[in-house]
Amino acid sequence: MQLTLLKYANFSHSRDIDNKNLRQQVKQKYGVAVRRLDNFTLCALAAVAELGGDIHHYKKLSLISCAQHFSIELIQQMLLDLQQNHAIKPLDFVATVGNAANFYIAKEFAIDGCNLFVGADKDALSKSLLLSALETQTDTASAILLLIWQETEQQRSCHALLLAHPQLHSHYTSKQNLKNLNELATMALPAIIDVTL
Repeated sequence: MQLTLLKYANFSHSRDIDNKNLRQQVKQKYGVAVRRLDNFTLCALAAVAELGGDIHHYKKLSLISCAQHFSIELIQQMLLDLQQNHAIKPLDFVATVGNAANFYIAKEFAIDGCNLFVGADKDALSKSLLLSALETQTDTASAILLLIWQETEQQRSCHALLLAHPQLHSHYTSKQNLKNLNELATMALPAIIDVTL
């Protein structure tokens, strides 16, 4: 199978940045709603905002996202609250569900197609691309917004890829095998990519 990779953006932040500062940074730079959002979701909102208005040029836009974990900071804070006999905040509990990030992203960017959060570490890129290719097979006029988070002890990144069925963009002849996310920064776009597991 193949996909057209139309656009790519990335947003990264230091893991030690506090939530208030990251919220302020994302709100000022991108003008998106950030109230009560955790750093995990803020990172993705910023990555999608980096793509610009191109995401709204399609009849239908779907959202597929992939991460090894959802918001680690929120889980740690909830555990600390429990240890100190504090009540868990309902919104914090809801945000620990992986699909909560997708909900806020879909709401902010008016994404009304398929909405899927996948928990994966090994082969996250190839699995996500395969799901994206399958989604475009059912509706060739649609586009996919694919988000993949990567985390280390020092940094969190969210990669945002705008993908479409190659039939819509058959005039792009560049064919690539995308094996890892690091290749995206130097790839000439748009490009047709082969999707395999």
